[in-house]
Amino acid sequence: MSRRFFIYSAKDVFIIFKSLEFSSALNSLVFDHYIDYILCMRTVFILGPAGSGKTTLTYKFGKYLEDQGFSVGYVNLDAAVENTFYKPDFDIRTYLTVTKLMNELNIGPNTALIKSVELMYEYREEISKFIKNAELLYDYVLVDTPGQLELVLFHKCCIEIMKLFKGRSSGIFLIPADLLEDIRDLAFLRFLALATRCRLDIPLVIVISKADLIKQDFKFEFTEEEFEKLISHGHGIEVDLVRDLYDMIKKLEKYQRIIKVSSITGEGFDDLHTILYEIFCTCGDLS
Repeated sequence: MSRRFFIYSAKDVFIIFKSLEFSSALNSLVFDHYIDYILCMRTVFILGPAGSGKTTLTYKFGKYLEDQGFSVGYVNLDAAVENTFYKPDFDIRTYLTVTKLMNELNIGPNTALIKSVELMYEYREEISKFIKNAELLYDYVLVDTPGQLELVLFHKCCIEIMKLFKGRSSGIFLIPADLLEDIRDLAFLRFLALATRCRLDIPLVIVISKADLIKQDFKFEFTEEEFEKLISHGHGIEVDLVRDLYDMIKKLEKYQRIIKVSSITGEGFDDLHTILYEIFCTCGDLS
């Protein structure tokens, strides 16, 4: 039986526990602590480079969670997106869009993207109001972040906005399969995921998105001999850098497996949900 059948919505758990009798103050304390956990809104930031499928995953994974009986809130923080597929419960485009900024300020698209993140912080009170209401409404809130990852990592306004989401927060970092040509691509993108985790200071699940596009002969785990063969066509310091980088990644992420997800087929959604559940219940083991 799939493990997901043991993951209940807040409403289900509250009904179950309410029907129980507690014989001691300790049991009552455990009950209060668990209810506090289960009723806490769980925020999941969808992160990754441009074109990695963040908006599509937000839509499809949100629908998956709803099909499992969870209430899901959707937040769009991308002022440049045209179609979110899902209906945002909070949408930054209500207040500003990149196109509008370009026209009003007579600036180019890149400058408008940066400006949109800076101006987003001015609407922190509106975001905080949404969060306050969301805590009473949703089991999960999925946050679709700006398309350009550097806007999230290099601009403190965006990081401060993310800090507004109190309670339990985690992130999903997407590595798009169509960008993976060889081991160098995987090493670089996994390192980028690690840098993102350090920058945002939240637990991060690394996901290979667009799993239906993975090349049949592409391998994610290698023996030492296979790895050396793969990088042998490089030159000088490049080979050493890739080797050192990959060794560091393996050391830092030895307890976390990479899961493969397809928003088209739904592959990997069960695994993704299970890992998120383990993070939010503070089990700590992402393997």
